[in-house]
Amino acid sequence: MNIWKHGRFVDLWSVVHLTSGMALAFACLLVGNGLWASFLITAGLLIGWEVFEWIIDIIEPSLNVTIDLVLGALGFILGSAVFYAFETGLSVIGLGASSITALVLSVWGFIDFRVKGYH
Repeated sequence: MNIWKHGRFVDLWSVVHLTSGMALAFACLLVGNGLWASFLITAGLLIGWEVFEWIIDIIEPSLNVTIDLVLGALGFILGSAVFYAFETGLSVIGLGASSITALVLSVWGFIDFRVKGYH
């Protein structure tokens, strides 16, 4: 079984989308954007990523793309909740942890994709 192959509903890339949404929430809010502006920026970037995948011929089932976007939005909600509920220091830690997780998993998945060549 290939843990990086795109699934019909969820796959390991789902964790990347969740942590990316969290990282974007922390980043946008920490630089002083309001909640709605941060959400719109995050949503735009998450949608833009899915379009980029389509452009480079990474075709996923429509339901998987939808779930990826929902998980990114859920990550945004989680990141925002931490930002507003706790001190700034915890949000900086959250930004670092979610960014590193998303980056490490993305690089691992991309390498696997390039080596195995699946869609």
